This record gives sequence, C-alpha cells and structure tokens, in this order.
Amino acid sequence: MKLTQFSRLIRFQNLVIVALTQYLLQYLVLRPVLFQAGHSPTLDSFHFFLLVLDTVVIAAGGYLVNDLLDYEIDLINKPDKVFIGRFFSEKTVLWLYISMIFIGLAIAWYLAGYVENRRLFLIYPIAVGLLFLYSKYFKKWPLVGNVVVAAFCAFVAGVVLFAERETFSVLSSAQPAVVENAKILFGGYLVFAFLSTLLREIVKDLEDVEGDSQLGLQTLPIAFGAATARKWAFAVNLVLIAAIVFFSKWLLEKGNYLPFAFTVAGLVLPLGFVGWLLEKATEKAHYSRLSQWIKWVMLAGLMVLILC
Repeated sequence: MKLTQFSRLIRFQNLVIVALTQYLLQYLVLRPVLFQAGHSPTLDSFHFFLLVLDTVVIAAGGYLVNDLLDYEIDLINKPDKVFIGRFFSEKTVLWLYISMIFIGLAIAWYLAGYVENRRLFLIYPIAVGLLFLYSKYFKKWPLVGNVVVAAFCAFVAGVVLFAERETFSVLSSAQPAVVENAKILFGGYLVFAFLSTLLREIVKDLEDVEGDSQLGLQTLPIAFGAATARKWAFAVNLVLIAAIVFFSKWLLEKGNYLPFAFTVAGLVLPLGFVGWLLEKATEKAHYSRLSQWIKWVMLAGLMVLILC
C-alpha cells in the first residue's frame, strides 16, 4: 500500500483542515473564555484529541464510502483521481471503511462514558449513517446532498461547542459579557462553514454534470438546468458575502483592524470575484476554477480565527 495514494484516498489534506478547525476553535476561542471565567474545559487535552480523532475518522469513512459508491461516476468526472482498481481493490477499501467505523464507535463510546452521558454516543452512528445515506441517495437529489455536506462541515465546528455546552450555558447566563466574543466567533464560523460549503457543493455539481447525467443522478443543474443552478450558487454567494460584511462590521467596532482588513481582502473581495466568475461560467474548466477560489475562501476563514 503506497502512503501517497492512501493519503489521497482518505483526502488527508481535508482531514488536516478538519482537525485544525477544531483545534483553533477550542484553543483560540473557547478555552480562553473558560479560563478567564475560572472554569476548566469538560475535555482535557487528551480527551479533546480523541474528539478530534473521532471527527477525522467519521470524515475519512465518509470519503471512503463515497468513493466506493461513486466508482463509476468518478471514472467519468475525475478519472485521474480514481484509486479503487488502480492502487486499492474494492475489498481493501471496504475493509478500511469498516475498520474506521469500529474504531470511531469505540472512541465515541469511551468519550460518552467519560462525560457520563451515554446518549451522546448516538451522535457518532447518526453522523456515519447520514454520510452513508448521502453517498447512496441524497447526493442524487437536487440540493439535498449539498445541504447534508454543508451541515456536516458546520457540525465539525459545532461539536466543539457542543462538548462544552453545559459550562458555556452557565457562563452565558452568569457572565454574558465574557462569552459574547466567543458566541459571535462560533456562530459566525458555523454560518460561514455551512454557506461556503453549500456554495462549493453546487459549483461541484455544475462541474460534474457530464458524469452525473450519464448515470442518472438528479443534481440541481441536471434537474433544473445549469442556469438555475448558477442562480442558486449566486444567491448563496450573496448571502455569504452579506454575513461576512456583517461580521466585518463587528470586527471594526471592536477595533480588530488586522482581522477586519484580512476579512475584507481575503473573503469579501474573492467572493465578489467568485460572483463575477459565476456570471461568466459555461464550461467544466470554469467551474473547476471557481471551486479552487472557493477553497481559498474556506482556508482564509480559518486564518480569520487565528487573527481574531
């Protein structure tokens, strides 16, 4: 098994971003607020690492099952990125997927016991089940699959706050001023993660029309036409820009001039360019370029967290 191909199979770069997102939110946003208020996090460093690992395992499993179920589609849409049959047999990938499911279940069960709430264990099978249903059914329906993926990306950020929900809830009532910044940063990033991912998913559907249509999928551009899908993408892009402008105003009022400048230059202006490209896009290469621009915006969103 070649390490390079394996890392590409499980989308290692994407998994690093998942882990980085959770660590940035925990250590730059949440923990400082908790310590300032005299509280310790529910999860210490080791147990938070396990939470991040569990999220990464869920995401990696989602990529594997998606590749297994999308093998024929990927041969058309992105033949150079198909690893099943070239480097890994279908049986090997299936074994990897099942192994990750059991590893993730074990970690989730342990963490639920550690916080003395076994019901929290259910979050894991629900997340795994939704990603499987996405690959099997949801992605074949207009917008449904797009929304599921966007919701999962927001979940990556939200689960960090969820793990500390009880302490954070107490602080919100007792010391609202202390948690105000954290609430805005968390809420803003959740909205950003959802909308930016939804935008990219619609653009990816426009990029993959050829292969998706040959195999009978009913994605947004196939079901309603590319023009309608572009309008949806344009609308999501406008809402995203509006949300970021609102967030930028808050940064300016707080006197956070460096994050404000970066947010305008690194998020608002590129998204304006994305809107312009959407108006002009007609070919697969155009949508590939759009997808790369949106990826940059998503990475820039993480940089804002660091600067704040």
